[in-house]
Amino acid sequence: MGEEDLNYKDIKMEFQMYQQVTEGKIQQLSESNMKLEKSLNALSNIVEVSNYVNSFLSNENLIPMINDMIIGILGVTHCTIYILEDNELVVKATNGGKGTAWLTGQCKKYMKEHQTFTINSNQAIMICKQIVKSGIEIHSRMGVPIKIRDKFIGYIILDHTHNNFFNGDHEIFVNAISNQIAIAIENSILYREIKNAAKVDPLIGIYNRKTFFEIIENKIKEEKEASKKYAIIMIDLDDFKTVNDTLGHQFGDTVLINTTTLIRGKLSYGDIIARYGGEEIIIYIDDAEDEDKVFSRVERIRKAVEFSIVEREGITKHITASFGLSFYPQDGNNLLEIINSADKLLYKAKYAGKNKVISSHLER
Repeated sequence: MGEEDLNYKDIKMEFQMYQQVTEGKIQQLSESNMKLEKSLNALSNIVEVSNYVNSFLSNENLIPMINDMIIGILGVTHCTIYILEDNELVVKATNGGKGTAWLTGQCKKYMKEHQTFTINSNQAIMICKQIVKSGIEIHSRMGVPIKIRDKFIGYIILDHTHNNFFNGDHEIFVNAISNQIAIAIENSILYREIKNAAKVDPLIGIYNRKTFFEIIENKIKEEKEASKKYAIIMIDLDDFKTVNDTLGHQFGDTVLINTTTLIRGKLSYGDIIARYGGEEIIIYIDDAEDEDKVFSRVERIRKAVEFSIVEREGITKHITASFGLSFYPQDGNNLLEIINSADKLLYKAKYAGKNKVISSHLER
């Protein structure tokens, strides 16, 4: 064999080795690119869910909407979201009927310990007969807890018909989604609190004037066909300005809070109470078919206020209130007319010596 042949063989061997190394590097780069692409896709999906959550924060169907997104992104057979209520996990969203809520003993064990888990089985974990008559067999299940700053509030349970469907990438993604759901729930609670705060008087904890009108007007619209009778009571605390001037505004606040709480406790289901302004309280009486009966109820409230004692920092005082009582449809054709009638009767009670109930039905 000549020298040229040896050189050729050496060069060929070197080339083959170089080719193998290069192909290996290309393969590694390709795998890295695929992983990076998957990571970017996962990140993109998480960002999409985050944007979606923020866009529909006030929507009551937010959790079912997130549930649908998870199904669409991951292509799972079932997705069920549980939220903790009164120390029990309650299904808040699912795409598979009651069958998806069936949890095996193994699942319950993990869930009791608030653990992330994956269960794979050649045998069916569960069969969902609600989906199709022949039944869908579930062979792969993943569970991820939902937490707000380490406080457990729920679970996401994913099902698939294929064995070994779920892997680490799914777990990372679902963990990220569980964080989004936790944030959504927390923000939703804050949103509702802010929304409710706008409806309630911050001092005495009953509806404000604006909310009262909204609630009653909607109620009247719903019951218009039945022409339901109702009553309006206007209440004003007697000599309240004197209380504020002599005993201070803090004592005045205590008077308002205690008296309103007392009155509120005397109302029936369906009655609505609100602060009309200053020391004035307005009440909608839902059942006013029997005018004498309504008057007797209001008189009992007046007496309860009269015999109550307000105490703060060693100071005690008796408080009285004046009441104006009007009825629909006897005293007006709409809510405003009934309120105006009750307001006029209230001031009649004031001018008649205070601590009285004056009703339109007794004047007719």
